[in-house]
Amino acid sequence: MPNDTLLFELGCEELPPKSLNKLRLSLEGSCKSGLDDSGFNYDSIKSYATPRRLALVIENIADKQPDQNVEKRGPAVKAAFDDNGDPTKALQGFMRSCGIDDHNKLERLETDKGQWLMYRATVPGADLNDLFYAVIENALSKLPIDRRMRWGSNRFEFVRPVQWVLCLYGEQVLDLEILGFKASNVSRGHRFMGNGDFTIDHANNYEKTCSENSVIVDFDARKSLISEQLAVLSAKENGLLESDNALLEEVTSLVEWPVALSGQFEERFLDVPSEVLISAMKEHQRYFHLVDTSGKLLPKFITISNLESSDEQTVIHGNERVIRPRLSDSVFFYDQDRKTTLESKLERLKNVVFQTELGTYHEKVERIGRLASFIAEQIGVDPEAAKQAGRLAKADLVTDMVAEFPDLQGVMGGYYARHDGESEEVVAAVEQHYRPTHSGGDLPAVGVASCVALADKIDTIVGLFGIGQPPTGSRDPFALRRQSLGVIRTCVENELNLDMALCLDKAAELYGKDFETKDVKAYVIERLTNYYGDQGITSDVVDAATTANRQQGNLLKIDGIIRAIQSFRQDAVADQIITANKRVANLLKKVDVAALPRFNPELAVEKVEIALHVAMLAITPQANSDASEKLILLAQLQSPIDAFFEEILVMAEDESVRNNRLALLSELRERFLLVADFSLLQ
Repeated sequence: MPNDTLLFELGCEELPPKSLNKLRLSLEGSCKSGLDDSGFNYDSIKSYATPRRLALVIENIADKQPDQNVEKRGPAVKAAFDDNGDPTKALQGFMRSCGIDDHNKLERLETDKGQWLMYRATVPGADLNDLFYAVIENALSKLPIDRRMRWGSNRFEFVRPVQWVLCLYGEQVLDLEILGFKASNVSRGHRFMGNGDFTIDHANNYEKTCSENSVIVDFDARKSLISEQLAVLSAKENGLLESDNALLEEVTSLVEWPVALSGQFEERFLDVPSEVLISAMKEHQRYFHLVDTSGKLLPKFITISNLESSDEQTVIHGNERVIRPRLSDSVFFYDQDRKTTLESKLERLKNVVFQTELGTYHEKVERIGRLASFIAEQIGVDPEAAKQAGRLAKADLVTDMVAEFPDLQGVMGGYYARHDGESEEVVAAVEQHYRPTHSGGDLPAVGVASCVALADKIDTIVGLFGIGQPPTGSRDPFALRRQSLGVIRTCVENELNLDMALCLDKAAELYGKDFETKDVKAYVIERLTNYYGDQGITSDVVDAATTANRQQGNLLKIDGIIRAIQSFRQDAVADQIITANKRVANLLKKVDVAALPRFNPELAVEKVEIALHVAMLAITPQANSDASEKLILLAQLQSPIDAFFEEILVMAEDESVRNNRLALLSELRERFLLVADFSLLQ
């Protein structure tokens, strides 16, 4: 039978929109791996997804797995038979694993270590019907589903109740049963615009037949269509559409036949901060907002309907009517919150728990304020402004607006702080102290905002480590990984000359619970690997810098060392320097370095020993010079180092000579360790 197209579709109740694309890509990836591992030949695999289905189309796939050549090496002949020539237990077990009962079916393999038994066979390939069942079952079991559910009286589990299963190989329905449903060639059209169930006559006609039943199954095509419609409508409304890929993906996951419609709301609502209106439209209604050329919010929106209506105005009025109460609530919350100051709201934070063992948010903001003030003193920022901003940072948690729109934490605090007459430094710090909120996100401004942002994150990290709740492989409820990277980015990218070790110790002191910070310091340093890895700097460079600078808590200075090493690796002498350092490190591992004397020139036997010693004395790097300057000096040692190793046997028979040479190498290593442990570089 010639190769043909394979179509698989799993239909179910509405899938979670924020997970749909991830589910689609996971299904495609797992099936591709399964087919590749099984040796199936095919041209391409493509995944599809709508709110009610996940599907795959595999082009030009064979109807049968290729025959498999099996080779298994068994026990050595001398261990395979007993003195009577009968199979030993080792051979019997090997034959069982091969599915044979006669050892004469085994071949003998001659090697330089003796003779071994070998099983060779050609196993006929499995039918596509049988093997694809195993592949798709495995792929479905690996989908990234947080909570699986059951439905009806069966024991099957999936993210949503399954409604149908379709599986076609060309025109032929495969004999499969998935999650309690026997495969057929019947799918379902759009809930309102389609004709109910419909038949797909050939796997090649999947997209076309679905489209005829008002379902655009291609996720990317649907997303592109929505983008095009948004562009056309926003231009028609004389507005600009701000990019929001997350919302675009979510809306794509909510519709099967997208139709963009524009609406508007009363201009009076624009008196409320634009972030509030945008959040109300985006989070509650999945509307796209429009702004003018200056970035000011317009009283207009675009919504994506899931059907074509003969009366679009009725649909538009319905969407306008739905959003109005949301915006009215926002006005009410905004007015109510401003009737009292942020300062007066601090008392209510005593009723909001930060973490059971670490107390309330009232206790946390007191610590943040004091720690932010401490950090401010270290970097030359107004400590009183930092303390005040730290105390007010979480006050908006008890406001009506944040209770309704949790994503506006910090943002609303900034608005209310300005309304209360706080300085712009304090306002910015309250607004920005959560930054960065995601990988690559905006950083807090240099100054008070950075102090408060660091204080908040450091307080959380030290506290959680202090009570024995560091992140694990599967759990990180307080996002300590992200917060640690936020600390690193803020210090490095905002160029803060700050000793992080002192800050961690101060945070522990403010808890008053004898928290240790050793593990916290190590954890923050470990996160440097992730930070620099995203920039193409390998982990050995980070290890070389941090191992040699264990007492260095200034992340900005560590950054300078790491970047200097990365640049140095491009130098012509880098490989030789690295090789020499590895050789020195290996030699010193064999001795007690602490017991070695200082190098004594009078005990030197060869001129190259003196030459290396003199060169080292001449170019000893200054402790306060930067890493690049130190590396330039150290690179000059390459010639005397090469000469030393070419002409000297370090491990001489004479103990005094040997120890003197090891002492010289120890002093050489100390000089390189002023920058990094070059022996760790690959």
